[in-house]
Amino acid sequence: MQDPEAFAHDVYERTLAILETRAAASGFDIAEVRAELEALQVYDGHGWVGRNAFKDAEIEGQIDAYLVFLYRRSIGA
Repeated sequence: MQDPEAFAHDVYERTLAILETRAAASGFDIAEVRAELEALQVYDGHGWVGRNAFKDAEIEGQIDAYLVFLYRRSIGA
């Protein structure tokens, strides 16, 4: 079984790939991505008791991917 850190990395890679695919499609709206990131950050901030390490890792990987994606878009990468 995979450890939470490796799982977070896998989620990060998959999420980043999905965001890049979405960005290449017509009708892409960066504001939607920013809103999704904000929702993820709120969800993460709830810090629910009983959330297991893998759920925390999933949320962390997604947030990291969104942040990197938005940063790359802001610098034109």
